[in-house]
Amino acid sequence: MRLPWRKGTTHTTPTETDRTFRLVLYDALASEAMGTLTTGVFLTGFLVSLGASNAAIGVLAAVPFAVQFLQLPAVVLVERLRSRRTICTWSAAIGRCFLIVAALAPFLNRETGTLLLICSVAAYQAMAAIAGCAWNSWMRDLVPETEFGRFFGRRAAATTALATTLALVCGLLIDHWKALLPEHPAYVYSGLFVLSAAIGFYGVYLLSITPEHPMPPMVEQPRMLSLLATPFRDRNFRRLMLFLGSWNFAANLAAPFFVVYMLTTIGYSMTTVIVLTTASQLSNLAALSPWGRLIDRFSNKAVLGIAAPLFLMCTLAWSFTGLEWIQPVVFYVLLAIHILMGVATAGVALGSSNIAMKLSPVGQGTAYLAANSVVSATCAAIAPVLGGLCADFFAMHDLSLSFTWRGEANEVKLQVLDFHSWTFLFGLAAMVGLYSLHRLSFVEETAGTTDPLLVRHFLVEARRSMQSASSAAGLLRIVRVPSWLMRPRSGKPTSGQGSPLP
Repeated sequence: MRLPWRKGTTHTTPTETDRTFRLVLYDALASEAMGTLTTGVFLTGFLVSLGASNAAIGVLAAVPFAVQFLQLPAVVLVERLRSRRTICTWSAAIGRCFLIVAALAPFLNRETGTLLLICSVAAYQAMAAIAGCAWNSWMRDLVPETEFGRFFGRRAAATTALATTLALVCGLLIDHWKALLPEHPAYVYSGLFVLSAAIGFYGVYLLSITPEHPMPPMVEQPRMLSLLATPFRDRNFRRLMLFLGSWNFAANLAAPFFVVYMLTTIGYSMTTVIVLTTASQLSNLAALSPWGRLIDRFSNKAVLGIAAPLFLMCTLAWSFTGLEWIQPVVFYVLLAIHILMGVATAGVALGSSNIAMKLSPVGQGTAYLAANSVVSATCAAIAPVLGGLCADFFAMHDLSLSFTWRGEANEVKLQVLDFHSWTFLFGLAAMVGLYSLHRLSFVEETAGTTDPLLVRHFLVEARRSMQSASSAAGLLRIVRVPSWLMRPRSGKPTSGQGSPLP
């Protein structure tokens, strides 16, 4: 796939363009490896090994979203300095130093170590938010609207494949460490954080040598308050922000605690949790391409109308994993939930990010995307804190429903509901998510269609991908590095502005 460069920008040769995309890909892989080792399953496992409370786990889950407020001053930095590479490089370098600080947490007492980990991750995520603001603006100006689905889908496929492999290997390493040194389970996580910092610094180096074409000069100095307020005066974009904000609240009310539930309540090992997570990532990887094609063929809103309800059904299904009669097959139930949730997450992630970019006017992407990030992040930050508090409350309450059949000689009892602790929270999150689906109906997306036959088209695309995956060539098709990033280009020099930074 070739990316058409926008007219009126600095000219580059095909060789320079090819080198730029390779650097971008390598940095994306480095960033993904760093993120895999310091977020998600491993960060939750780090907290559990430190003996952190549910409230502390909720606070740390909220940190990456809470620091998104820094995107507002980051907009000012981008508009004033007009050098997105400089902002990305320095912000990333400073933030990744705190990963080394976080690695010291196991060497302190429980309360101090937990506090140090939370503060270090907060500083790391804060600097990443500043860097991400400049990157979002870069992407909005670089990638044509018609190529959003395929471009980000193929890029995500390469990084997801790396994350899946790395997570499985590190999961086995953690369980092996715990078997050898059960009295020091948190030390292995310290090693992973140090490794991730080293990988992150390599990514900073890649950023520093990635070419950047200058932003166009400002005709006049913009008024920052007016610039930041513009997205909130746009009626349709305001509706979009309300949908994405309510959706992120519902999703993050329960999602950060899935791993905690499996590690503590069910008692799974880290390897088992990683296997389930890997299944989710593989299904996510396989679904990216079909979702991307459907977005380009129909619309982002149409895809969200299928993927979002599927995600909520999977969240609700977690509530039934506590039923006594499901316990003999609970692993297979969780496996099915993870696979379907991976498919749904791919559609929601692509659709929500693409529709935000699509509804952002050209030349105002920085302010619009930053405003959307702040609104969504605020809702996503509040949700896990409330979720952690609710989990402690629900731990002392339960709600059950069962049917009983009594005969002359025996009695048969079938339990259909058993809400307690985490399962209570998962059911509540699914109910809250129904409101966000209502808000989606008010969003207007130009072009595309909401053809009711979209489900049939998705099943056709999914079947085609699964059929191709039955051969070696099909597997390569799923995990291959995008060929347009690697092959030499021929023809006349093209022109472009900027290069994508993950």
